Amino acid sequence: MKNFENKDGILMVGNVSVLTLVKEYGTPLYVYDLEIIRKKYEALRRSVPEKIKIFYAIKANPNPNVCSFIRSLGAGAEIASSGELYIALKSGFQGKHIVYNGPGKTDEDIQYAIKSGVRTINIESLDELYRIDAIAKNEDRPIKVCVRINPIQGITQVKMQTGGGSQKLGIDEEQIETVIKTALKMKWVKLQGIHVYVGSQILDHNLLLDSIENTLNIACRTAQDLGFPIQCINFGGGLGVPYNESEPEFDVENFGKGLTQLINQASQTYDLSDTCFVLEPGRFLVSEAGVFLTKVISVKESRGQKYAILDGGINHAFLPIRMNRTYPTAIANKMNLSDKNPITLGGPLCTSMDVFTTEVDLPEAEINDIISIFNSGAYGFSASLLYFLSAPMPAEVIVQNGQHFVARRRGTKEDFLSLCEIRL
Repeated sequence: MKNFENKDGILMVGNVSVLTLVKEYGTPLYVYDLEIIRKKYEALRRSVPEKIKIFYAIKANPNPNVCSFIRSLGAGAEIASSGELYIALKSGFQGKHIVYNGPGKTDEDIQYAIKSGVRTINIESLDELYRIDAIAKNEDRPIKVCVRINPIQGITQVKMQTGGGSQKLGIDEEQIETVIKTALKMKWVKLQGIHVYVGSQILDHNLLLDSIENTLNIACRTAQDLGFPIQCINFGGGLGVPYNESEPEFDVENFGKGLTQLINQASQTYDLSDTCFVLEPGRFLVSEAGVFLTKVISVKESRGQKYAILDGGINHAFLPIRMNRTYPTAIANKMNLSDKNPITLGGPLCTSMDVFTTEVDLPEAEINDIISIFNSGAYGFSASLLYFLSAPMPAEVIVQNGQHFVARRRGTKEDFLSLCEIRL
């Protein structure tokens, strides 16, 4: 909530009243304030060394308007599917500014990436390396790659661990010598370096720095042992955002200082003067810029517990419901009233799973009140069960300095048959 103001008790997003937005675009509704994204990007850009290149993880919010805006700030794109590659290209990213991740790339995905001229493909298995080499040969176009490593040392203090232990992601650190030696012998694959990404939603910058130090050690040791120049070290993402008052802000300034020190330290033992360093933030850039707005359509009580039934549910905002029930929540048209009324927020679907949070303290909830769920700019629309129970999809709206427009139209019931062939 800290990024937003209220005027006479009405939530404002980008200098626009949410009541104006709801009147024009309806609910449920995702609203993204581009100026908050700018603020987050510029804070990160100022803090990290100039040699660090920032590639936005499109999976966090793939709306083309959001992607295009982040591109305009100077970022590249990190993608993990051919669909995201298509979005990146349509959002104005050039292939040379796109990095392709993911453990399950099909031959068609790889061919599309090579034809699109992506900057690098991060390989995650030995058989994928062979397939990339064969497809690059068939396309008569060499492709640069990095090896994604699953390090022995991971981070256990994260909600979603993507490195360390047994993983479907990356190649175990113990096996990388074979993979790198194989890549160095290939004609159509041009090995650039390594990629390590150990976990998401990391709030303690020191934990992320520990991982980066380990990544630098692996990179330098491997380059020395196998005799190849490290041209790229990709540190992945993982920069987190707080979801409640008890969680700390990610200290981006001290993260940048620590990152500078680690790179300088590693440079004393291995020449990194020509090495490109990559960060892949997603949630950090967009989460706090988004608000999910949903209207109260019914208020009821069940055996002593009060419920507000909303017009948006698990099909519109899956992660706030199932993954993190501490998303900051308010009544957008009662921001100046005290929060002394515990109430359970439930969506409209006929399943008991469709409950946002139990007994959140809010002002007295009434029919037609607008519930705002903050930190919804990342993994909101795109990570939801949009086809569940065939309820129309929410709209997405962009706001910037008093201006606003539809970034994705509201769905209709007809949309659910748009790809179907009815023959019976």
